[in-house]
Amino acid sequence: MRALTGVCVLLVLAGQGACVSPATTSAVDPRDAAHAWRVRRAPYFDSNWGVDIVGVKLVSSGWMLQFKYRVTDPDKAKALLDSHAKPYLIDEASGAKLAVPALENIGELRQTAAPEQGRTYYMIFGNANQIVKRGNRINIEIGRFVADDLIVE
Repeated sequence: MRALTGVCVLLVLAGQGACVSPATTSAVDPRDAAHAWRVRRAPYFDSNWGVDIVGVKLVSSGWMLQFKYRVTDPDKAKALLDSHAKPYLIDEASGAKLAVPALENIGELRQTAAPEQGRTYYMIFGNANQIVKRGNRINIEIGRFVADDLIVE
């Protein structure tokens, strides 16, 4: 992981301090920010929902988003695989609420089988107008389950 912190230099001139920062700052890489989110929030989702969130990535040239999670406790994770709970991905910047598409011959682009410990599951959300971009902050809602402030990788 790259360190992307700015540098602040304290200048002592005639008894006065001043903070000078660089004129240009590097943007935070979404992969680094997403990793930091997972490290910080993983214990909550593991203990309350029985899942380890792998992440959210743009797929299909940005026309879809893939939300992946690994089951750590099958009993707690049932809520995410409930076929009656409709999943939504909400873009924080625009407020756009994206759903899981349902195809005629396939059904919804999500898994709803009984959860197995250690198995990774996914959901695909449509991004028809490519509103959600890499680096955007999003929320995932599936019934009572809410994962907020996720970063799209």
